[in-house]
This record gives sequence, C-alpha cells and structure tokens, in this order.
Amino acid sequence: MNDEIDLAELIEKDIIAFDAVSRFPGLGFSENIQKAIGMDVHNPGIKISEDDGELTVNCELIVYFGVNIPQLCYDIQSKVKRDIEEKTDYTVKAVNIRIEGLDKKETN
Repeated sequence: MNDEIDLAELIEKDIIAFDAVSRFPGLGFSENIQKAIGMDVHNPGIKISEDDGELTVNCELIVYFGVNIPQLCYDIQSKVKRDIEEKTDYTVKAVNIRIEGLDKKETN
C-alpha cells in the first residue's frame, strides 16, 4: 500500500470534482478551535473507518438544488471506491453519502 496517500484528501478531491456538489457542511466548534491553534483538521464531512483492511467511507454533502441526487450519489460512490482501490491496498466495503442540505446555484 502507498502510505503517502491521504485518504481523506483523495476522497475530498474526488467529491469536489463533481459540479453538482456545492460544499461539505461547515466545521463544528471543536474543529474550528483545533484549526485556530494550528492543528491539522480533516474535513469533518468525511469519516473513514477500517475493519480488517476494508474501508467504510461516510460523507456528508451539500449539493445544488435541482440535481439528480440518486444518480449523483451513485457516481460519487463509484468514483471514490474505484480511486481508493486503485491507489491503495484497501478494499472498500461501502461509501455512504448523506445529503445534508441544498444550495442555490449562483448565476452570473
């Protein structure tokens, strides 16, 4: 396995690449304090757990109003699973997506 790969960063980049994703939910109070004192804070919208080399990824997202949410979730799940399994020795057991809210897309 490539130990140089930061799984949370890889997952975050995969998800943000989708135009339909607006953002991750904001940092909570404790994460803001940790960040303020210079601690490395991973995206709180991404949680990764491991059991015998199998990963479960839980993501919370804010998406744009009007997107096809089931299709978006399927596409994100497929991309995250594929990238993790191609770039590491992990097997992905599940990629769970929870939509926390909707944003209106700004038009310029």
